[in-house]
Amino acid sequence: MRYRIPLLGNPSMDLALRAKYIAAFGDACYMSEGPTPTFNCFYKTPQEACDEGVRVAEVFGAAPYDKNYPACEPIAGTENYFRQVGPDPAIHIVISHEPAPRQTPLVEVDGVLVEVNGPYRNLSEPPTLGLAQPFNKCFSGMVDESGDALSQRNYILQVNRNAHKGDAGVGEIHSDLAGFKWPCTNEKCESVICEEPLVLPDPEDPVATYPEVHHVVPMKDKRSCPWGTNSTKNAAVISRALNNWLLNKNPPAEEVKRLNAAPAYTP
Repeated sequence: MRYRIPLLGNPSMDLALRAKYIAAFGDACYMSEGPTPTFNCFYKTPQEACDEGVRVAEVFGAAPYDKNYPACEPIAGTENYFRQVGPDPAIHIVISHEPAPRQTPLVEVDGVLVEVNGPYRNLSEPPTLGLAQPFNKCFSGMVDESGDALSQRNYILQVNRNAHKGDAGVGEIHSDLAGFKWPCTNEKCESVICEEPLVLPDPEDPVATYPEVHHVVPMKDKRSCPWGTNSTKNAAVISRALNNWLLNKNPPAEEVKRLNAAPAYTP
């Protein structure tokens, strides 16, 4: 349960307005999953919701609410609250206490919500498919040459390696986001731009190129609620360094564009 602030306009349909609310209120605001996605902003406490809700009018572009009435008052008989925003108590906003829906797993790319459909899309879905399920512990539904169960992580890395065998027949593990750039800090604590390498060595090494199977839509959203699944479509092999940077972030549009456009691996 969270506290929802009342927004002005129709940010569910108005991309520019949605962007304004996200810029002002950050991770509290998001689009819910279907069948009819809606955009709202939710907070953990009523006071936080009251403090932010009073800013809605100016963010929207209307006459600002009066901020001289800071009390966040409970509404008798409910879990809701209100804050006066004008000289008359009748001029107020209502803070609604209600279940916060799951954030949509669709990612906004060029103004359109798209499904993540990464390069492992042709692999069979695991029997353990579900919200917030890890790749490194869940059974893939496949077995190795000895008949032992393969985790999704090991199976996906095996498929990746098999696709990149050289003349000697020795496979390499390649990053599915080779060339992707992100801000990072080097060993001198300087702010630099890191670039994802193509080849990811198996052993862990000082430059953090150890391969990991990454949830494109993270297992949990920024509110620590279950979000992404262990669907093979939601998987990508990348370095530990890049995986750490992407951890629990909303997937960047560039990442989704690259992965959705990548050729599918053959099981």
